[in-house]
Amino acid sequence: MRQRALLARLVLAQGRVVPADTLARDMWNGNPPSSARTQVSICVAALRKLFRDAGAGDDVITTTAPGYRLAPARRWTDLAEFADRTGEGYELARQGRTEQAAERLRQGLALWRGPAFADLTSHFAELEAARLAQQQMLAREQLMVLRLELGEHRSLVGELTALVRENPLREQLRASLMLAQHRSGQRAEALRTFREGRALTVAELGLEPGAELRAVHALILHDEPATLAEAGPALPARTGRVRTPSQLPADSRVFTGRRNELRYLDETLAPRDPGRDAPVACVVGPPGAGKSALAVHWGHRAADDFPDGRLYADLRDTAGRPRRAAAGPVLRGFLRALGVAPRQIPDGLEERAALYRGLLADRRVLVVLDHAGSFEDIGPLLPGDGPGRVLVTGSELLMDGGTATTLRLGGLAREEAVRLLARSAGARRVAADPAGAAELVGLCAGLPVALRAAGARLAGKPHWTVADLVERMTDRRRLLDVLGHGENAVRASFDRALRALPRHVADAYARLGGVTEPAFDVWTGSETLGLGLREAEDVLERLVDLHLLEVAGRDDCGALRYRFPALLGLYAAERHAQRSRAVDWGREFALAVPGGGERRVPETVAFREQTGL
Repeated sequence: MRQRALLARLVLAQGRVVPADTLARDMWNGNPPSSARTQVSICVAALRKLFRDAGAGDDVITTTAPGYRLAPARRWTDLAEFADRTGEGYELARQGRTEQAAERLRQGLALWRGPAFADLTSHFAELEAARLAQQQMLAREQLMVLRLELGEHRSLVGELTALVRENPLREQLRASLMLAQHRSGQRAEALRTFREGRALTVAELGLEPGAELRAVHALILHDEPATLAEAGPALPARTGRVRTPSQLPADSRVFTGRRNELRYLDETLAPRDPGRDAPVACVVGPPGAGKSALAVHWGHRAADDFPDGRLYADLRDTAGRPRRAAAGPVLRGFLRALGVAPRQIPDGLEERAALYRGLLADRRVLVVLDHAGSFEDIGPLLPGDGPGRVLVTGSELLMDGGTATTLRLGGLAREEAVRLLARSAGARRVAADPAGAAELVGLCAGLPVALRAAGARLAGKPHWTVADLVERMTDRRRLLDVLGHGENAVRASFDRALRALPRHVADAYARLGGVTEPAFDVWTGSETLGLGLREAEDVLERLVDLHLLEVAGRDDCGALRYRFPALLGLYAAERHAQRSRAVDWGREFALAVPGGGERRVPETVAFREQTGL
């Protein structure tokens, strides 16, 4: 039980060091024995063994004077995830994004599996459990409000009735129930709900109902459904934490390596004196290289350098395509996060950008712009003169060297790649076969997305060894299938990147997938693409800029040669095969219809219909 109490206390510290004396005081409810520090050390050793046996390594609990620290900080705990999800939900609701806000709150509430710390009797655990129960109820109340806004009043009546019965003095729940009943045509029941609540409040507290509940009652009496939403329960009040936005997504718990790249970002984006253009760092590289993970990880790592907030925007839609005209909505969200009331946000893009630059003129804010597709995506989102910093991720260089520096990201070094594999699959399994792990890293080309997929595959197959996975991956025809594990699927990552390309570039990439030589020159590219030498060279260089091709050197005549990066070459071959099948299908279709001998379906049309490109 004391081990559980100690672990709970470290979890609640959210990555901060807890002094050994504090642990002893809390574990023994303020009356620790003389041997408390020794027993704390014994409990820590036992917990470390439990984590080590579970494959989590020795560094989960670290000794840091004057006590101990849970090394994964906030990101491994349901507690932190609940706080993050509900915080995002509240902010999305303030931005008017009701559906997304409701989904975030649902995700946060789904983490609950019963009362917090139910098996602990320590005073600190009881106090924290009461606080968390209050946070849970606030989130449930807000979710009810959002579901009412989404028109779910009929399905909410039963759920809210049960909640009000369990929590009869919570006026926000009662107001939501009254609204749901009234909108469902149950006006009499809504008024009865108010009378019951009023009688209970007067009897138990000696008070009349609050202004919010009375306002809902008055509107129901006057049958004014159009204004009911305005009288409903309000969002939690803004706090200083909201006006100092912290919008970065959760840091990956398996992020590994990139020491040099992190040092480069430290030096490039280090706070400097105001009065100069905001430094911008662009992280570019092939799909699956971990550009977003690096940006988010560095943002969390450098959070203390940006006390005025961290803004984040994903400039790619859910299908993987760059968002058109994204700057306007993103600016609106940024301005709301910075405390600007909705009615004070200008309609025009230029006016919004000017207001945004003015707000950031003297604020040390980090702006992370993820998956940028063009300078038009990010231009209005760049702060002007001031201490702010901008970190952009994308497939290619978007800005000139006068205002930005570029960090080109490739695969992980072997040692870093093995560590990432160990953190994903389990340290003991990887350590048991170092040669197999090295071969697996090579088959993954050091790409983080492939290593995470391989690690997830191993984690999901506890009866496999590293050698078993290596054997399956040595068949190049099946390699991408083997690495097709859920959100870490390599093919899905490449699909998203290809969908973001202009159609003619994606089509050229698929055509070049039919080249069988390890490296090829511009003449081969010209013949494959059906273009002149100059036009073919332009296409090849465009693919190099996008990190979908790489330069393999020069031949004996000095001509450049090109090649596909390892996994991208397999993917290109797949796309070429799909394209060929689509073209054959188009020809067969053309011959099958009346007059088919004279009608032809363009190859690109057939290909797009089959592949979505």
